[in-house]
Amino acid sequence: MDELIANGFSNLVEHYKQSMNVFRPCKPGGEVVEQNLVTAFLMGCLKKAPEAHWGLEVPFVGEKTLPVHNANSGHANDGFDLTSKSILSKKWRNHLDGYIYANETLYLIEAKRDYPATEFLKQIKADYDRLHSKQLALSFHSMLHRPSIYGKPFGNIKQVKAVLLADTWRPTNFKLWEDAFYKPRGHKNAYDLSWLNAMQRRACELGFKSSQSASESYSLLIAQTDELLGSKEIINNGL
Repeated sequence: MDELIANGFSNLVEHYKQSMNVFRPCKPGGEVVEQNLVTAFLMGCLKKAPEAHWGLEVPFVGEKTLPVHNANSGHANDGFDLTSKSILSKKWRNHLDGYIYANETLYLIEAKRDYPATEFLKQIKADYDRLHSKQLALSFHSMLHRPSIYGKPFGNIKQVKAVLLADTWRPTNFKLWEDAFYKPRGHKNAYDLSWLNAMQRRACELGFKSSQSASESYSLLIAQTDELLGSKEIINNGL
C-alpha cells in the first residue's frame, strides 16, 4: 500500500478512535454518513502531504443506472459512445466521493457504510466498478483540460489509483476484508472476492462495541488498487 494511503488510514483510525467516543453525529442507532469517513481520511493524508490537491463530491457523467464501461479492461471499443467533445452535453448525475492528488499520483476515493455481508460486498463491488469506469476517467479529463480557464493543473499525471473506504460493525465483513477466501458459518461456499483479493487491504478494529450488541465491534477498512493504466490514459489524453 502506498505510503500516503497507509499513513492517511492510520491517521483516520486515530481520529475516529478519539472523535466517535466523544460524539457521533448521527441518529441514535444509525450510522455516520460516509462523507465523514472520506473527509477524515483526506485530513489524515494531508498531514503527510500538505501540498496535495483534494476534493469531495466530484461530479461525473452518466445516470446511476447506466452500465459501467471499464477503462482498464483492455478493450478498445466496448459500446462506450462518449467522446471528449460530447461529454459536456451529457447528464452529470454521478458523484465520486473524493480524490487526492500527491506525488504525481491521482487517487480516486469511494466510501461505503455498513451493510449485511451480501449487500455490503455488492455495494463495494459497484464502487470498485465505478472507480475503473471510462465515464469517470473521461469526466476527469474534461474537468482537468479547460484551456480557457487553466492549463493542466496537475501537470502530467503519472499514476492513477483507486481507494475504497468502509466502516462496519459486523465481524463477517471484517473477516471477509482480511481474507477474501473466508467462508462464513452456515455458508456452503466462500464469497467470490477475486476482485477484492487483488487489492492491497487493511482492516482495523477501533476497540469499542455497538450499543445494539456487545459482540459487534466497530472497524475501519481500506483497500487500494495497483495503477489503473486505462484510466490514466483517458484522464491524460481523452478518448
